[in-house]
Amino acid sequence: MAQGQYVVSCGASVPISPQGGSGTANSTASTGGSSFELVPSMCVAERFDTNVYYKPPVPGLQRQDFVTTVNPMLRVNHNGEYASGFLSVGGYRETYINNPALNYFGTNGTLSLNLDPSIKKLLPNASLRLTDMFTYTPLPPGFVNPAAGTSPDASPQNIYAQGFLGYRTNNVINNGTVSTAYATTESTSLNASYSYAVIRFGSAASTQGLSLFNSTTQIGTVGGAAQLSRLDTLNIRYAYTQTEFTPSSSTSRSPSSSFIIQNPTIGWERVLTPNLTAQLGGGGILISSRALTYSVNVALIMNSLNNSATINYSHTAFPGIAGRSSGGILIGDVFSLSAIQRINQHWQLAERASYAHTSGASSNPVTYDSFAVGGEIQYWMTSIWSTSLSYTYTKFSNELGSVKTDFDRQVIALSVIATWE
Repeated sequence: MAQGQYVVSCGASVPISPQGGSGTANSTASTGGSSFELVPSMCVAERFDTNVYYKPPVPGLQRQDFVTTVNPMLRVNHNGEYASGFLSVGGYRETYINNPALNYFGTNGTLSLNLDPSIKKLLPNASLRLTDMFTYTPLPPGFVNPAAGTSPDASPQNIYAQGFLGYRTNNVINNGTVSTAYATTESTSLNASYSYAVIRFGSAASTQGLSLFNSTTQIGTVGGAAQLSRLDTLNIRYAYTQTEFTPSSSTSRSPSSSFIIQNPTIGWERVLTPNLTAQLGGGGILISSRALTYSVNVALIMNSLNNSATINYSHTAFPGIAGRSSGGILIGDVFSLSAIQRINQHWQLAERASYAHTSGASSNPVTYDSFAVGGEIQYWMTSIWSTSLSYTYTKFSNELGSVKTDFDRQVIALSVIATWE
């Protein structure tokens, strides 16, 4: 998971091991017998940040800073008779030289459970997965790219991370998902999922002139898949999304509100070559029985022994977390790219880029553009110690009526990571 305004080096996951194992949030413990594994890790990073406040230049405001990040993590991998999966829990401390008032502690965690071994004892053709992701940070939500070489729909995404950048404010995000599938024949299956996501804001009452809104989003999906040929798969899905908004500040006069999004889609996936897969899908979107728009998702996925990449474009509607009078639904176009090249056993190069153009639907008249691009090179000195050097550039512009706000941010970070496997 690459986040446009965060430093990837200490931002998300245990680094990929030079032996080929993956420490990303999507990986699970290896199969083949029962196992239990504890994997502690520690990342220490120093970065130069040109805009720690996410603001345009303001007289007297020291936006540039040197920041030290300390990020201990513990990952528990389990592979057993009834379930397999992992639990990753971490905390981080950021210390600012020029702005010590910004020093903070944050936490994040991911739980992923594969309950297939249990449910298949009762229903041999069924599968069941559970995931939950939690973060606490004063940093605003930003982009979430698909992991390189994987389907954009392969794992639950942070629905509040759609390119929006705002002033620093404490926020808690939790997103839990349960998904199930049942193979009706050798070539067809039915599937369903339910997600419950919340975002809660703390100290700041507004950002770029917009009020922040606590949001609760529930998403239910039902659908099916059919293997039309050795190379082609057809997917049909209906998604029902309900979002409730309440002002994050008790002094706000903005009313609470709720929106419902209904989105039937049809998708097609084709294996172009052994290492290249294309996906295409789309459908209609009905917002609270009043507004109509459409959804489109196009992806090209490459995955080989030493290289992987994902290019994705989507047009969709999703919950907004800021507005002038109430929370609302945003309609946006999001382009994203992530790629990884394994140079040799010790060196790895990763790149990422994202662009979002988003506007408010009906009563939420706000438009913003977010752009982020970055890269990282990692070097494994031993099986335990590794280091990385990363660079990220972010550009943000927002229009609210006649008021326009623009700012950018550059980050250079050097990290040292220890992973005891």
